[in-house]
Amino acid sequence: MTAKPILPGLGLKSSGAAGLVLSVLFGVVFALVVTPKGFVAGTSSYWHTQVEDIAQYLSGYIAYLRAPWSLPLLAIPSLNWPSGTVVTFVDAIPVYSLALKLLSAVVPLPDNPFGIWVLICFALQGAAAWFAASQLRDDDWWVLGLTVFLCVLMPSLTARMGHLSLQAHFALLFALGLYIRTQRRQRSFAGAWTLLLVPAFYINFYLTAMAIAVLAACQIDLYRKTANRKDLAVIAVPLAAIAISVPLMLGTAFGKAVPDTGFGYYSMNLLSPVAQGSLISMPFFVDATGGQYEGYNYLGLGLTGLIALAFTGLARNQADWARPGRFMLVVLAAFTIYALSNEVYAGPLHLLHWRVPEFLMPAFETFRSSGRFFWPVSYALVLYSVARFDHLRPALRIGLAVAVVLVQAADLQPTFAAIKQSLKREANEPADIAQWNAALAGVSTIHAFPKFKCNGALIREILPLQMIAARGGYNLTTGFISRYGADCDAIAPEIAESDPATSAYVFTRAQFSDEQIRSYAPAGALCRQLDIWIVCRKGQP
Repeated sequence: MTAKPILPGLGLKSSGAAGLVLSVLFGVVFALVVTPKGFVAGTSSYWHTQVEDIAQYLSGYIAYLRAPWSLPLLAIPSLNWPSGTVVTFVDAIPVYSLALKLLSAVVPLPDNPFGIWVLICFALQGAAAWFAASQLRDDDWWVLGLTVFLCVLMPSLTARMGHLSLQAHFALLFALGLYIRTQRRQRSFAGAWTLLLVPAFYINFYLTAMAIAVLAACQIDLYRKTANRKDLAVIAVPLAAIAISVPLMLGTAFGKAVPDTGFGYYSMNLLSPVAQGSLISMPFFVDATGGQYEGYNYLGLGLTGLIALAFTGLARNQADWARPGRFMLVVLAAFTIYALSNEVYAGPLHLLHWRVPEFLMPAFETFRSSGRFFWPVSYALVLYSVARFDHLRPALRIGLAVAVVLVQAADLQPTFAAIKQSLKREANEPADIAQWNAALAGVSTIHAFPKFKCNGALIREILPLQMIAARGGYNLTTGFISRYGADCDAIAPEIAESDPATSAYVFTRAQFSDEQIRSYAPAGALCRQLDIWIVCRKGQP
């Protein structure tokens, strides 16, 4: 016998507008609670840095906003000048930056819009959780409430606060919701998948890859029921739409991208989903590689308990569309294996190494931070665990939900408090923009050495220059850019080909001696020190 609704007779369906509004509001309120004052407004000290990843996103966005409209639409010609780059490779959330650039013609924009982006992500996380829960049950406030709570408070979401494009976990929840909707109705939704995946591609490649795998599982599991080959062909529709959009949006940027290494280093520890709680913890748990922060996937004790109960007699098998199909199980298992990488650790213990076939290595290095691939598994565990208790009596369901919520909240409260404290970090802006603008009067191009990834060039040396260039409207011949490669030995040729009248030559003090700088600087150039840099200009003090 199916349980009665938790809120009978109120005339409000959990799968209707009321459920959506409350879910969105919950996401918004949580975002405001878990972030410090001024964070969402983009004015807190957290954003005032020139030496953290945030400076890459903000400087890239500013440079893009200042750039004239051109093709491709996401081009930033002033960074990595003269080759340029695109918004994607400075992690400035391309679809968001493009929308803001369009809006800038008609409305004033905040100096820093990325706090608002975080708020939007939590609002959409609530909306996506509502959508997925509504596919499981048409009108069940219990399913909705517990699903939204567990998805919005997913620790791996809040832990990504510093990597803004990865805040878009809502793309994974919408994908899982579409999977459930497809299996339930036994028909394809090509348009919905396209509307999801095309914007996702211009938010973050990792999230898009995960969502595409869910799409493949969706259509293959549907095909197993319908035997209709058109259901398999649907996989190609959003992929074709993405491919068609690339020349317009990105041009040839992918062809110039340089692979990065790190697969096996940025992995998930086998104990990560259960080891990092506050109520019950494993003191021996460590980051075995130094990069397993990318595989932070703690589920929380409340959710872990719910998952455990889902395998007991208290739970019940549901309709086949309310549990993962065979190919979805394969995909979720593959996500888990890939997240663990080819170097499998349980705490500090190295359990297993497996050799990646050489022909697969480029693909594996493309998604080198493999620990992230457990995220869809986390959300699938929420959805399919919650769905197994819809048969219980209302009183028992309420008791179960209260227990899960209280345990989860108590377990994660120290984690969220620590995250909030980390977002209060002090400002760190070593380069005085006004001083640099005075020193660069009349300059159009900054030739900076060493370039990013050359001779051990550090973020501390590159990012402030990128912020100077973005705010001052200068071209910069390098940049803190993903998938970036530079000719590290071309210092002299680059300077020889430059225009000394409109150029400044900036050398990092730690990387170049006075003798080297004199040998590279154009004849007649005068040099001065600004913080950790030596700035040389012809005819300028």
